Amino acid sequence: MTDVHAVKLQVRPPKGMFPGEIVEGWYCVVDNAVVLSDAVGKPINGEKHHLAPGQDAHLLACRLIRARRNSGAPRGFNDRIQYPPLKY
Repeated sequence: MTDVHAVKLQVRPPKGMFPGEIVEGWYCVVDNAVVLSDAVGKPINGEKHHLAPGQDAHLLACRLIRARRNSGAPRGFNDRIQYPPLKY
């Protein structure tokens, strides 16, 4: 069993009365590759992102989690609902 590592990223800084926003993700390192997972280690999409020599697994996981957040995939209950444009 591989270790599950947690990552917390700030995606929107605090401003005024807004407390800011963070995103939490998890990853495992398997066969010199980073795999995004859930909190118990089950792979999210099964993609392996191979590490280059000297590349940090934590930094690669941060980039992958941030890219996944910005991809338009559903993120959670507190996210803005994207309605289609109204047509009359």
